[in-house]
Amino acid sequence: MSKKSAKPKTDENRKVRSTLDLAKYLGLSEWTVSRAINGHPEVKQATRERVLAAMQELGFQPNPLARGLNGKSTGLIGICFGHPRSPLVVDKIASLDEFLHEKSYRGVLAISTQNPEAEKTILSDFRRMRVDGVILIQSYSQRDEIDRWLGGLPAVHVDPVEPEIGPSVYFDRKQAMHLLVDHLYTLGHRTFGALGFSASNPWRWNGLVSALEDHGLDPAKCLRSFELPAPGLESYADGIQLAEIVLSSKKPPTALMAVNDLVGIGAARHLVDCKFQIPGDFSLTGFDDLDVGQYVVPSITSINQSPRVSMRRAVEILLKTIAAPATKEIVTIDPILRIRKSTGRPGHR
Repeated sequence: MSKKSAKPKTDENRKVRSTLDLAKYLGLSEWTVSRAINGHPEVKQATRERVLAAMQELGFQPNPLARGLNGKSTGLIGICFGHPRSPLVVDKIASLDEFLHEKSYRGVLAISTQNPEAEKTILSDFRRMRVDGVILIQSYSQRDEIDRWLGGLPAVHVDPVEPEIGPSVYFDRKQAMHLLVDHLYTLGHRTFGALGFSASNPWRWNGLVSALEDHGLDPAKCLRSFELPAPGLESYADGIQLAEIVLSSKKPPTALMAVNDLVGIGAARHLVDCKFQIPGDFSLTGFDDLDVGQYVVPSITSINQSPRVSMRRAVEILLKTIAAPATKEIVTIDPILRIRKSTGRPGHR
């Protein structure tokens, strides 16, 4: 008995334009085909392989937007980042893609550059795309505005400016600043400089001020902020310029706390080039715990934000919110202090 050809006829190919057509073609229910495409664990492996093989032979790809118009899940998650200016953001994007893929979702990425108007447009676009949910990372918009722009879309916020805005994942920056100040204070430092951030960054600044006060210090007397006239990308070059500003100041502080590792590495490089010792003349800390910070000389004391943990929790909370819109879960991620060679007891200048 001769076997039937695995390839369908050309006229039949043209008829397969939807999962319903594919189901009819294979003699399966649309429900089974949809679950096979989405990798549902209860679909037999043989059935899944048969569906995927037919899709490849027919050149068929399900249209997620069409599924959304039919009131079904599109399998798409909108991801709105405030800015992509740090290697840490790249790690977060990669982690989100991995964790969404594990749950058979795909991310649609957009950058708002921390501009509320851009964020409004992005969220409106996500609604038109019928995404199943949204992850907003470092949104600077107000709660009522975001709720209006989302139009009922399930969403989770990561490090929003406005507290308790809804289902959220927070990195505890206040506690991170306490860890850094405690470490530097224990080493003997009593004067502190913030490189690249000030009171305009309440996430860091408020924690820094309260940490100094907890040690009986007066921030007005022991704390100074060093910022560039035109804040840029918070890069190595910015760190070099900020170090120049520090050295041009009268009685520079002994402990320098950079807004991130890139700024810290740039500042350390310039200070060493100017024949200052780190530690000794200055102690210096970074933020983000980038891999490169372990391998420069001196290696940079920093704060680890556990970005993979944050992104996994964000995905988990969003999926809970999609399933149960009343979900209001808020998760706090604790900081981890990584002590390296860039901090030590203050020397004598």
